[in-house]
Amino acid sequence: MATQRRWAWLAVVGVVAVLPLGGCVALLAAGAGGGAVAYVENGGVANFYAYYPTSVTRVSAASKAAFREMGIHYNGEIRKSPSEYLIEGTTMNGQTAKVTLTSMATDVTKVNIRIGTFGDKPLSLRFQKLLSQQLGMAASPQAPTGAVLPQASSQPATPQQPQQQTIPLQ
Repeated sequence: MATQRRWAWLAVVGVVAVLPLGGCVALLAAGAGGGAVAYVENGGVANFYAYYPTSVTRVSAASKAAFREMGIHYNGEIRKSPSEYLIEGTTMNGQTAKVTLTSMATDVTKVNIRIGTFGDKPLSLRFQKLLSQQLGMAASPQAPTGAVLPQASSQPATPQQPQQQTIPLQ
């Protein structure tokens, strides 16, 4: 009888100890579900890009001006290679804005932007529109004929590249 009581008491203690975890697990599941909804609504991790028929140096200056117009705090610029620049900023609500400029040819630059974790399409479209205004030229969703990507570096590619979407130019 004492053994049965001990097992019953142990079972009660076990159930009581696990009950608080149910709330944590529920919160964790709700957070994961919310993240999945945001991911799906944005079409996955989205890097929005467009091409401009001008030099990477000119696009870099215009990108910084577009950041100012959008109220994005400019954090800095890194030259990753002779043909690739990374410009970073922070939006007013704390999201990171990353603009990668890739020189495709002497006068063709690919501008790739991602704002926030998953990519904020409305803000990315606004950035591209302001960038077009700053440059005084329209962007193109496709690289001009003859423009090719520079040779890839000898560093291994990362296993999970984010999906890219072309910004619909309107």
